[in-house]
Amino acid sequence: MKNFINCNSKTILIWIITACFIFDVSQSALAASAIFSKPYPVQIKGLPLGVDNTPISTEEPFISRDGRFLFFNTAASENNKDLHFAEFIQNQWVYRGPIGPDVNTAKYVEGNPTMDRRNKFLYIDTAVDRMVRSAKFSSETGQLSDIKEFQTIPNRQIDLVYQKFQGNMGVEISADGKTIYFSRAVWEMRGMELGRMVGSDILFLTKKNGTYLFDKIWVKNIMQNINTTDLEYAASISADGLELFFTRMELEGLKKGKISSRIMHAVRTSLSEPFGHPVMIQTIGSSNFVEGPAISPDGKELYYHKYNGRKFRIFKVRRYN
Repeated sequence: MKNFINCNSKTILIWIITACFIFDVSQSALAASAIFSKPYPVQIKGLPLGVDNTPISTEEPFISRDGRFLFFNTAASENNKDLHFAEFIQNQWVYRGPIGPDVNTAKYVEGNPTMDRRNKFLYIDTAVDRMVRSAKFSSETGQLSDIKEFQTIPNRQIDLVYQKFQGNMGVEISADGKTIYFSRAVWEMRGMELGRMVGSDILFLTKKNGTYLFDKIWVKNIMQNINTTDLEYAASISADGLELFFTRMELEGLKKGKISSRIMHAVRTSLSEPFGHPVMIQTIGSSNFVEGPAISPDGKELYYHKYNGRKFRIFKVRRYN
């Protein structure tokens, strides 16, 4: 004790730095210790055929918090996506149909579904300024009600001088409904048309006194090991809020016309701590445009999509530990 009391400030600082380093390494080790299987295609019985006489594409999966429903979107093009869902019946996913009423359009993107335990449903809709809508999902009818633009997320912004567009994508609501993650992305513009994406960070809103608020300092602290100069987007949060899965795309490769994306996994030990440094899920790899992770409610399966032939298809890996 005497030695401790007499130690100088430099020694204490070294101890603090060492302790922080060990803590950070231990968080990364938790993510690295997760063992995932090889990928398996996710089969959806009764999936309808598209205009090319092959089953419609399946993208951006989300599994309801009770494990009963698989939500996803399909795409006629990058700028025209529609929401659909399937139900888990007799140990298989069975296609139920498009999500309605009057949700899908022929002109805009309706995609990236997510839902909390109380069936608060959010999705991306490029028809509205904030690019996110909220609603209530009925498990009995498969329909949405009380559909409205989500108001507390930032507006899209267009800079015609520098030819940049900022908008929202990758929305994800936590199981308890208290946190809403979203990706704030930047695209180059070509006149009035969108070009390639040149930036994306994962941010979040926190519910306080019934209102979702954005705290820039708190977000920066929690996500300090997540956001980089590459593109981070499409977050998926575990039921306990301690594991974050997301897509990371290499910016330099994208500038050269080469897509190199990975599914990343980060862990923390409490909700008040930053996520640790993420690690890549090696069994998924980085080819075929892997994107859009979605962790199952029990944490035992991770869904995502990738190119399979000429269309995106949903795949999954199983966790062994």
